[in-house]
Amino acid sequence: MEHLQCHLKRLSRDLLADIMVRLDGPTLASAACTCSDLQGIARDQSIWKQLCHSTWPSTALKEGQHLIASSAIDGFDRFYADSHPLILPHNDSNNFTLQTHISPSNFASFIDVFYNDKCILSSVLDGMPRAAEFWKDDETTDLMRWVFNCPFKLVLLDDDHDEGTGDANELQSANGQRSYNQILAPSMLLEQTGKKDHCKELVQGLRLSWLLLDKKRGRTVNLSSWKPLAVKKIWAITGDYVLHFGCVVPADESILPQKLAKCLILARCNIVEKEGKLRWKEISMHFEDTTGAYINGNKSLIIMNQALYCLRSNKHHVVEKGYQQFEGRKQEMIMKKKLKETIADWLCLSIEVAVFMTFGYYILPI
Repeated sequence: MEHLQCHLKRLSRDLLADIMVRLDGPTLASAACTCSDLQGIARDQSIWKQLCHSTWPSTALKEGQHLIASSAIDGFDRFYADSHPLILPHNDSNNFTLQTHISPSNFASFIDVFYNDKCILSSVLDGMPRAAEFWKDDETTDLMRWVFNCPFKLVLLDDDHDEGTGDANELQSANGQRSYNQILAPSMLLEQTGKKDHCKELVQGLRLSWLLLDKKRGRTVNLSSWKPLAVKKIWAITGDYVLHFGCVVPADESILPQKLAKCLILARCNIVEKEGKLRWKEISMHFEDTTGAYINGNKSLIIMNQALYCLRSNKHHVVEKGYQQFEGRKQEMIMKKKLKETIADWLCLSIEVAVFMTFGYYILPI
């Protein structure tokens, strides 16, 4: 039998490195498993750093690089491995210990939006801006109790922050800091069709990533579904398009009896018909339970921490299936709640009618 040889050894290390730097993450990881030479090259953190910057341009921003460098993360290869796959609604119970005292300043968010594989928005949020104003390592203050007990919503931008900037490329985030990014979609969006409804184009073209970084423990997770899970146009009011991204996160029974929470990333935009451009109105993230109610700040922080230890998958259809199952369960609970309310209403009405008839029979003269 002819002896098999690795012909890659005939190539210089510099040439192999130049080849591997052009690979995507999964291919690079697979190549590193083929032989010791490629494994040594694949350990070069500069390759993974460049890959992270191209996959999530927000990590290349000055603030993003500072947050990653100051965190406890163990290299860019680990950052990529944690951030690239999507969340499955299952816990990795071997590596997870429930924590109930979590500071909002532990977390940082890296948000990137793509249209037709071109980055159109990148931003970084350090902590929870509103909570950070009150956090002093003491959750007993009245203001901190208010933050923890109110419905949680982390806002990247909204109408108020976007007004009066004067520059279409200027994005003001919820923490008051400004970053300058290209936030307009290519004009080809409207040139291809004359339709008034562009839901299909947005579903096919838009991609969103929301990376959550635990700076103290050096763990990351992608809270987004990458592709839109739902999109609709609000015809009656402003003609805005509302896109839903997100995932289903398992929660401890002591936090949520249903043991599941939905991370909903909402992106709202409209289209300037004459110019064929997207104008962003809102990008925000919050958590909901199976009844559709917002989860408060304290529980949301615990769920965010739990998401860092969830199992992951690169198969989007598996993530989408879990999301659909959650929505089905949510609709069932809403229907049960409406049925209980209807029964209670009819019961109250029956009692009122009985009381009225009794009152009329015994009190009013015949």
